[in-house]
Amino acid sequence: MCPWPVGEVPQQMHLDLTVPSVEDLNLQHERVLRLGGRLLRDRGDDPDEPLRVYADPAGHPFCVFVA
Repeated sequence: MCPWPVGEVPQQMHLDLTVPSVEDLNLQHERVLRLGGRLLRDRGDDPDEPLRVYADPAGHPFCVFVA
């Protein structure tokens, strides 16, 4: 489960992004970290649904998964 940020304005939405392969998931992982994202949960090795959950620099969660 994603932790929801607390603040004056409540969470408005949750963003899910897809990539075509685990290799692309790994490439995007590095990109997210370079852009200031923070890894919250890593299921990149899950054979059924590889995904990673991140927080943007403001703390809002988003997922990148293979679809």
